[in-house]
Amino acid sequence: MCCQIETGFLQKGFELLLHNTQILMTGMQQFFSSAFVNACNIIFKLSTLCSTVHHTFVVFMCTYVFLDDMPMSLRAIPCLLMSCFLCDVSLHAQDVLWYTKPAINFNEALPVGNGRMGGMMYGRVQQDYISLNNATLWSGDPDIQWNNPGAKHYLSLVREAALKGEYKKADSLCRFMQGPYTESYMPMADLFIDYRNISDSLDYKRSLNLDSAIATTSFTSNNIHYKRTAFTSFPDSVMVLRIEADKKGFISFDIHLSSKLHHVVSTVSSNIILLKGRAPAHVEPNYLWRIQGDSAIQYAKDSGRGMTFGVCLKVLNEGGTITADDRSVHVSNADAVTVLITSATSFNGFNTSPVFNGKNALLLTENDMKRASSISYATLLTNHIADYKPLYQRVHYDFGSASKTKLPTDERLKKMPEQFDANLLALICQYGRYILIASSRPGGQPSNLKGLWNEKLRPEYSSNWCIDHDAQMSYYPVETNNLSELHQPFLRLIEELSENGYQTARLNYGMHGWVAHHNTDIWRKSSPVGKFGEGNPHWANWNMSGAWLCEHYFEHYRFTLDTNFLRAQAYPIMEGAAQFYLDWLIPDSTGKQLISVPSFSPENTFITKQGDTAQTSVNSTCDIELMKDLFHNIIQAAKVLNIQDAFVDSVQYAYGKLAPYPVGEHGNLLEWSHDWQPADPAHRHLSHMYAVFPGSEISPLTTPQLAVAAKKALNLRATTNGSWGFAWKAACRARLYEGDSAMQSLQYQLRYVNPQATTPVNNLGLYPNLFNSEVPGVILNGNTCITAAVTEMLLQSQTGIIDLLPALPKNLPEGSVKGLMARGGFIVNITWHDHRLITASLTAKQNTSCNIRLKDHYSIFLNNQSIALKRKGDDVYSFQAKAGNTYVLRK
Repeated sequence: MCCQIETGFLQKGFELLLHNTQILMTGMQQFFSSAFVNACNIIFKLSTLCSTVHHTFVVFMCTYVFLDDMPMSLRAIPCLLMSCFLCDVSLHAQDVLWYTKPAINFNEALPVGNGRMGGMMYGRVQQDYISLNNATLWSGDPDIQWNNPGAKHYLSLVREAALKGEYKKADSLCRFMQGPYTESYMPMADLFIDYRNISDSLDYKRSLNLDSAIATTSFTSNNIHYKRTAFTSFPDSVMVLRIEADKKGFISFDIHLSSKLHHVVSTVSSNIILLKGRAPAHVEPNYLWRIQGDSAIQYAKDSGRGMTFGVCLKVLNEGGTITADDRSVHVSNADAVTVLITSATSFNGFNTSPVFNGKNALLLTENDMKRASSISYATLLTNHIADYKPLYQRVHYDFGSASKTKLPTDERLKKMPEQFDANLLALICQYGRYILIASSRPGGQPSNLKGLWNEKLRPEYSSNWCIDHDAQMSYYPVETNNLSELHQPFLRLIEELSENGYQTARLNYGMHGWVAHHNTDIWRKSSPVGKFGEGNPHWANWNMSGAWLCEHYFEHYRFTLDTNFLRAQAYPIMEGAAQFYLDWLIPDSTGKQLISVPSFSPENTFITKQGDTAQTSVNSTCDIELMKDLFHNIIQAAKVLNIQDAFVDSVQYAYGKLAPYPVGEHGNLLEWSHDWQPADPAHRHLSHMYAVFPGSEISPLTTPQLAVAAKKALNLRATTNGSWGFAWKAACRARLYEGDSAMQSLQYQLRYVNPQATTPVNNLGLYPNLFNSEVPGVILNGNTCITAAVTEMLLQSQTGIIDLLPALPKNLPEGSVKGLMARGGFIVNITWHDHRLITASLTAKQNTSCNIRLKDHYSIFLNNQSIALKRKGDDVYSFQAKAGNTYVLRK
């Protein structure tokens, strides 16, 4: 009888069990014995380590003995759950990307990574290919003199020209303040596997399971079923490839390594391949397309420059034979094979030469291999899943529509513009979280423009960190989507960048504090880029990134309420950035305001009333917003930390002297201080929307008039000219409570892009592997920003008020989300139906006051008892939350 129960209902039952166990256990204690409750807790903990539904079924079977301890009326629950497993129903069944053909290029391949080493899995049948990356493998070194001491002598000339309205002259003078370009993120190695005795394939399937971070390729050839499984383990620092067949003795292949960089390959035994390589001393950015060949990719003539790296590959065969020649390993007639890959570089810190004081890359990779190869495949898999699942399964999206998972992912994406697929959007949201988990782990480098994955010697925008928005965009969902510890690599980058930024502030500007500009690299370059005059000032000379980056420090505090972090890490970084801007600001002609000169709207050009085009101006809206945000956050942090000194006084004074946000003749928030038109009305950057998102100063709740002005500014912006721009605009629309407009913007991005496209014209959207397109390349901040934008539709707390379903669009009429985070340290679950909130729960991680917006007639319950609420304004109530308690909202 149990097996006849509707599958959808069973799935909901399983979902409820796994994701609300903590809540359920609290309630169960009053009905069941401690033995049964403890058993259920064990079940939950073991279940989170299981890689498949069937493994979870075994766990439940093992605890079935506790049925006798259960009331008779509830003994059907385990049967219900078991039937769910027998019907092969999984909570995360929808969290799989899958395809019916091998990848033709990078834009179809599937990514795996552990934050340090990554691979792109192509899933080819006869001649398989995996590209390999290491997060620390970059060109260059920290010895480049990137600061420009002559720049400060031009600052007064630039200011004089800009204040006179001689904007083109100011543009020209800005070029004398520039420095060299950053270095580039490098491809590490290429793994080739040539299979013998495989001539064709049937029932082909290639997949990436986001719930387990496992990529799989399976097919049938000559009546033999083959399966290849790949994952990259964070706890064991190894990439694992498992090759299996359902008949013994039918696995035969030749395997070898290569690299696009200078390298040598050797076999050190019959089953081990070692690749040694060196990175270039310098690589010119890809947009300097006129520079080619050795002028673009420069290797040192001696060994004084260029990071070294090593890759070790070990083949462990079960049955059959294994041999090697000088470069390859050959496996014949094996039953199963495990391939292990480790890697390391000589990188030893952002301020240390990787050549003269670098780590021993070969020793590191060989030691990692020794450790990994001493562990069985089963244990490697278990360790990987035990590490990954607790991160991934913190959040679950379910948008309630009929599942289309029987269609391959690329086919679902193709149908998206005509037939909205709500749970494909849920998958894409989880994909953004997956990319962060795979490319940003504590102790490592942060996710760069391409995450962790790059096959090009001259990747898109050097695959560095563009800190005029792109790098920040990669981390917009990290706190709201319950991955707070993955913020650490980016916060560490900011700290290291500030160290170099103090020198840049002093040498380039003659000012205190620290400063950074448009982009940076692994060496934490802090000066203007542009190759000493070749860069456009509106990106090369823009120096407001320090304020933008500091927002991440204060946001991390707002979500965690960690005062030790605020005092020891965040406040000093924020203080240093503010010291620079206090020196940077100058009085306007009236002496009533402090203004920023020169000033830019990143990467955008304006047209004056006289028809002139220029980039350098005075006191752009973005500058005002960023400095207001930084100064306000310092004032708030000082209150928390009980700091009142001369520095805080100077910040408060400057904050009060900043100009109000300019509004144009159409009632729109302006991008510049004058009512100028942008040269590109579809420009992807929305820097003048910073106070809306990711900032918090403009909101319909707190500044309704400015919110209207922001809406009008967005309405004047044409359809964006970059894929990731859609998600940014969607997040802004959501913050302004325009759910349908937010989704409309996002749907432009939720479009299929041909993986072989060569022009961005009519090719904005997502590739078949769901990577955000930057035709002909990839920029992955667009993926994470989709996650952030959808989250803003469902939950907001930037004003200090928890707002449930603030911008729910009409094409998400029902659904649920579990595990999101609100500022103040609240874990939030939400369920809705017919566009109306049904129920929600808030679990407090700290003792704190909770402010919440309650529309209609909802009440809040703790242990089924209604709690008293204090009215604080229209639809806004507050109560004192206690750490560990779960507060349930319902009518």
